[in-house]
Formats: sequence, C-alpha cells, structure tokens
Amino acid sequence: MPTETATAAPVGQRAKFLDELSEAYNLRRKSLMLLTGDVHGLFPSSAIDDFVSLEEAMRSELGDKFNLVRVDIASGVSFYDHDTEREVIRICESTDGTEVPESRRRLMKELIERSRHNPLSALVLLRGMADAFHRVREAGETIKPLCLVLQYAGALFPAGNFSRLSELDRQRLVLFLHWSNDPVFVGGPDLLLLINTVKSEVNSKITALPAADHIEIQLPGHDERRDFVEWYRRDHEKLRFEGGWEKFCHDAAGLTLASIKDLLELATRSKRRVERGDVVKEVNRLLEAELGEIIRIKYPKHGPDDVIGYHQTGEIFRTIFERCEEEETAVSAILVSGPNGGGKTFQLEAHASASGRVVVELAGIRGAFFGETDKFFELLRWHIATFGKILILVDEAHTAFGSIHSGETHKTEKRLSGNIIKMMGDPSFLGKVLWGLMTSRPDELDPDIKSRSPIQVPIFDLEGEERWEFVTEMFRRKGIDLDEEEIETVFSETDYYSARDYRNLVAEMLASRRKHPEIRASEVLEGWQASRSIERERELQELIAALHCSYPRLLPQRIQEMSEKEIVERVEKIKWMLQR
Repeated sequence: MPTETATAAPVGQRAKFLDELSEAYNLRRKSLMLLTGDVHGLFPSSAIDDFVSLEEAMRSELGDKFNLVRVDIASGVSFYDHDTEREVIRICESTDGTEVPESRRRLMKELIERSRHNPLSALVLLRGMADAFHRVREAGETIKPLCLVLQYAGALFPAGNFSRLSELDRQRLVLFLHWSNDPVFVGGPDLLLLINTVKSEVNSKITALPAADHIEIQLPGHDERRDFVEWYRRDHEKLRFEGGWEKFCHDAAGLTLASIKDLLELATRSKRRVERGDVVKEVNRLLEAELGEIIRIKYPKHGPDDVIGYHQTGEIFRTIFERCEEEETAVSAILVSGPNGGGKTFQLEAHASASGRVVVELAGIRGAFFGETDKFFELLRWHIATFGKILILVDEAHTAFGSIHSGETHKTEKRLSGNIIKMMGDPSFLGKVLWGLMTSRPDELDPDIKSRSPIQVPIFDLEGEERWEFVTEMFRRKGIDLDEEEIETVFSETDYYSARDYRNLVAEMLASRRKHPEIRASEVLEGWQASRSIERERELQELIAALHCSYPRLLPQRIQEMSEKEIVERVEKIKWMLQR
C-alpha cells in the first residue's frame, strides 16, 4: 500500500462569508447584517497560518478597518483589544479630541461594567458610542468606523410580535429598530453585525429593515475540508485514515471544521487511524445535538445484489437514480408504497448505496419540534445543502407531515409541511436531493406532496418463481439448506408471509437449531407462525398501493384482472370493516 505523504499546503483562502460581508457592505451599502449558520466553526486565517474562530476571523479581517466592539446578553460590552478600548473611550469622552479627563474615563468604565447582565443598558451605551463617532466625523476628524458585534442575537431580540414579547424584550427591540433604521446611522460607515445560529430565532422586524442583510455561513464544502486536512497533516505525518484521507474528506460532509479537528486530534493522541465509523458517528452526534433524534445519516452497506427477487422493481429504481444524476431528467421525489413488511426501506437504501448517494433518514418530524418548526426547517435545509447527492428517506410519510388543507392540522404543522413542499420543489436541489417517501397508506398523504412525486412505485409481496427464489435464498444466506420437500412445505404454509415475516421465520429457525441442530423447517412451523392479525390491513394497503402506481406491469396478476372501480369498492369495503 503506498504511503500517504502530507503536502506543505498553506492555509486555504479566506472564508467565503467574509467576501459576502464585504460585498454587502461596500457594494450594496448594508449597515446591518445577520450572520447565521456555522457561527461556532473554524475559518482559515492566512495572516497567522491557522484556523480560527468566527470572532478571530472577523478580528483579523476587520480589525484594521473598524473599531471592533463586542456585546452579548451576559458579558455586556467588551473590546477585542486595549488599543480599541482606548480609542473608543477617546472618541466618546475626549473634550479636546486628544485627552480624556480621568473622571470621564472612570464614568465610561463604570457604564461599560454596568452593561454586564443588562442588555438594555448595553444597547443604550452602544447607541451612544455610534452617536459619538458620528459627531467626531462631522467635526472633520478622520477615524475608523465602528463595528458592533452582537453575539447571540436571538437572546437579545427574540422572535415574535410585540404582543408576545415581554416588556424588556419590547424595549430592546424598539430601541434597536429606531437606531438601526435611523437615516444618520444608515447613511454612515458604521456597521452592526448580529450573530446567531439560526435566522428564525431573531426577530423578523430586524431582518425586514431595508438596510439589513442576511449571510448564512455554510458548513465547509469538500475543498474547505480538504484544505483543512492537508494543513493538519503537515504537522502530523503519521496520521492515517481508513480508505485514505481523500475519502475521509468526502465522508466528513456535514461536519464543522471544529468537529473534524476533534476527530483528527483523537486519532493523533490515541495513535490509531481515523475510521469511517468514527465519521458517521460524529455526523449523527452533531445532527442529533441540533435537530434531535429525528434525523440520521446512513451509509448502507448493502446494495442491489443483496435484494432477492423484485427484478422489475430493481430495474425501475436503477433507472430513477440514473436519471437523477442530470438536472434535466431528475425528479424531486418518488413515492414508494405497499403493505407493511415488504422491504421498501431496504430496497431504496440498496439502490442509493449503489448510486453513491448519502442516505438521510427522517422520522418523527410531526410534533417533535412543536413551536420550533421554523428553526428546525432552517437547520434541516442548512445541513442538507452541505452534503453531496443525497436520498432523504421518510418512513410512513403520511404520518410525518400534517396536511396543509386539513382544518384539524395545527398551523405550525401546516408551516412545516409547506416548507417541506417548498424544499421538494426547489430547483436548486433538483438532482442533488431525491426524496424517498415510503408509506403503507399513500391515500392519506397530502395531495401537494403526492403531486411532487411523479414516480410512484408500489412494492407487493412476491409471487410465483420470485417468491420461491426469495424463500430459498433467505434460508441459504443463513447457512440453512432446505430440500425440495421442505421448501414446498414452507411455501404452502406461508402464503400470507411478508418479507419481514420470512426474516422472522429464519430467525426462529436459527434459534431452534441452537438446541436442536437437526430440526426441520416444517417442525419449526408447527410451533411458530407469523401472526395473521393484520392480514386485512395488509390487503387494504396492497390495494391502495395499486391505485398509486406509475408502472402497471408491477401489479400482481390478480390485481391486474380487477378494474379500478372494483379496487376502489374493495378498498371502501375493507375500510368499513376495519372501522367496526
């Protein structure tokens, strides 16, 4: 195996958000900017050949151009260095433009100290600083503009209408709106930077101001991850990666540079290589910390060759993933329906793995973030944008999203469903994101979501030769060889079994053989059989799947012989029986 050698690569180009900030300030004359996204990440600094925090990156980039002042709800007003503190106090308190009387310096220091744990006082102080800078400029003195960095802006200016805010929240918001929309401030060179993880936590009245702009700091892309790993490997030449460091850079999509650094530091100190499983675990840990347990990243190890039978269905899935490689032929979503236990998830994951797509699994969305829907959607979209081509799996999709048309659906759930529908229809995601909506009851899925799934693939229980092949192969893969007589017995006594039922039968067989190695399949079936309790429900699910089918050749022969009217009548009859 060739030895991986570290290259003496310098720290990468400056962070992209700095270019966006520069454009907004210099070309579009924005005086108020909200920075969200990867605000706790690491960013390249060519000045010191290192990767630094957001504030350090801004200090390195803006320190020579602005007088930087920082504020948050706990620490109050603070400065990045003593020189800036002296200059700001001089501009605010000097009587002759040069010297500051000791009494005024002391008073200013006291005001700064009082701003600690008192955000309203801090804002009043900041506005006074901005007014002082304006007066000094009007007097003809050339000074660096003021740049005020407000951390945790969602805590300073929480989202909500005036009627929903507390008295102190309203006071802070009104003061800030009046100040940041003042023509004197808007027309001047001073700059307000609000920092928060998500935009939805910050009051929308601020982001709606004409002078405001929003910059979303994306998670590091492949080139940025590569630059960081190359930089780190310069001083850690013995560091090794499962599958190579290029593969690591690809798999680390969705991680911040800080998280990547943690993985590399751990491997360096423990003197072991970075495993792919470590990367997947860290990605899911990060997602769970921000979005809860409703989202998981998966790299399926099985492929189409592991799917037994379903040859026509497999060819359709293969074609779907191929056409989604190009934007012109791509579809936004596919609807995969069929009775419970049919293997919908297994097959979609297999073909996603073969196509090289990352699998993102969503579950339990509805109600999980009641009251935080906007934040959830913003974070979801932000994370999805980082990965390469992905398949988003939504199991039991009819329960995952509330209907936007139903009067029983809460407005928060309607907003979530509306946002998901918008994401499905987003042209920028076409070809990059494929939604796999799996459900046993597609009739209960919102029509707006179904309309964005032009391809609807039903998966039924196998019949005939494919079912024979499936049963035989299921046992063979577990080292159980059945003679023709046993296969006949199993086949005849399990005509109602789903793929999941057969998996459970094989597990029963393996468990029984631990105590009785010579036991036959027919003997196991005498003592255990899959429950028939949901036979009627599965028949209903099967018929409904037949009504949601883009490929008539996939329908079982017995259903092909039924007219649509007969299918609908049978569906209604079973529904009536189940409601009794």
